[in-house]
Amino acid sequence: MLGTEELIRQIKALTNIGIAISGEKDINNFFKLVLDEAMRFTNADGGTIYTLSEDKQHLDFKIICTKSKKLNLGIADTAKWPSVPLYANDGRKTYKNFASYVAHSGKANTVKDAYHQNIFDNSGTKNYDKNNEYHSKSMAAIPMKDHEDQLLGVIQLINAYDDKGNITDFTEEHVTMLSSLASQSAIAYSNKKLIESLEQLLYQFIKSIAAAIDRKSKYTGDHIKRVASLSEMLSKEVNSDTQFFKDVNYSADELQEISMAGWMHDIGKITTPIYIRDKAKKLETILDRIEMIKVRFELIFALIKKDLEYTNDDKKKEKLRLLYKKLEDDKVFITKINTGEEFMKDEYLSRINEIYNFRYSSGGQKYNLISANEKENLSIRKGTLLASELKKMQEHALVSYEMLTELTYPKKLKNVSLYAASHHEKLNGKGYPFQKTAKDLPLQARIIAIADLYEALTASDRPYKDGKPLTETLKIMAFMVKDGEIDKDLFLLLLESKLYFKYAKLFLKPKQIDDVNIAAIKAMLKK
Repeated sequence: MLGTEELIRQIKALTNIGIAISGEKDINNFFKLVLDEAMRFTNADGGTIYTLSEDKQHLDFKIICTKSKKLNLGIADTAKWPSVPLYANDGRKTYKNFASYVAHSGKANTVKDAYHQNIFDNSGTKNYDKNNEYHSKSMAAIPMKDHEDQLLGVIQLINAYDDKGNITDFTEEHVTMLSSLASQSAIAYSNKKLIESLEQLLYQFIKSIAAAIDRKSKYTGDHIKRVASLSEMLSKEVNSDTQFFKDVNYSADELQEISMAGWMHDIGKITTPIYIRDKAKKLETILDRIEMIKVRFELIFALIKKDLEYTNDDKKKEKLRLLYKKLEDDKVFITKINTGEEFMKDEYLSRINEIYNFRYSSGGQKYNLISANEKENLSIRKGTLLASELKKMQEHALVSYEMLTELTYPKKLKNVSLYAASHHEKLNGKGYPFQKTAKDLPLQARIIAIADLYEALTASDRPYKDGKPLTETLKIMAFMVKDGEIDKDLFLLLLESKLYFKYAKLFLKPKQIDDVNIAAIKAMLKK
């Protein structure tokens, strides 16, 4: 029987271990804590923790320790060990291991001698002993069950020792204390699995929303997926880098935070009108109004032909022929500039204004080619969006922030809204939505910003442009580094790690993957 002092000590130890295992995040450390304490309670030489497999057909090794053999294997090593079957091929329960027997019975049990008992088929134990030059004698096994009395796993101990170093039996007191430990462990383990399941559900939900946002547009499919993938790739490169970020070492939680922010960075686009997101041409609304303008050109062409038929004035005829030719050129010009360019020349704006002011008189009526609103759209200097539409488009970053800050996150994900909403911020304070400067933009936010930029420049599914080749993309980014817009070290890491190329092989068209002169790109940063 345990003395009062020893009983108090063990109760305190149980309390402390309960607190420790409940707070332990790393599952490998969690199992190690449980097994260490179980072996310490019983002075056992060996121990194993098994967990029930997903299909509930096996017990999977999670951690193994045999002190006399200096064997101490964690999850990574035990994953290579064959699982313990709970059922035979015909579906009958199998008892080839003490742990499987306890798993089926659902009750803690002990044996004095594994080689002389009739409780379970000891072939598995004998096989282990033979392969490891060991002799298993006294054994104890305790099931771990959740709040619904469902099996989660089994704690098994081998060879308890007395104070004189002799193998002894596992006592009733041992079983009582181990059962309490198993109960605490099961609650903590069940909670961890529940939290993991909820986090997995959250992740799946976020990914489904991201997919829905991408699918909402007929042009930007998989944009969010590609940005999230590149953010994850770049953050892992930061972790392994020894040149630019040798003092940065993101934890698994921090990497998850970056990944989740990457997946959620464009969630605000759920409120962006689709006619703005998908505005492929300057004149596009519900339809591309260039077709209406072409009809007007054709009408005036017909009127000119009619006027040519009914006039005998040679000078007037020549004038009409020249006008006809000019209008044909104007029609080609208008059609061409309807597609958003990188930057429109001043002379083009003058020509648009001239076409807007043009009127053709025939039969007492005047006919025009473009309206004031069409002129405004055709005069867009860069891309296809008016200033008002661009402002509406840019609102998605602010909406992302507003939506994400409304959510309650686990503490480890508290920065998701900041990282996600900052993907259009620039280090020089000229970005949006908050015009943050370098001192306010953590590295995680800069990672997502570079990922979003690289994806946008190389994307070949945009309505207003073709995906740029690698060399042109990296030159543009080099200029942005010089202008103080994006992080120089992250850009250099993108080059040095060849991540720009790894990403290209995964997502870009072959014609975009040209031979990049990295030395020339880096030299641009020094000019």
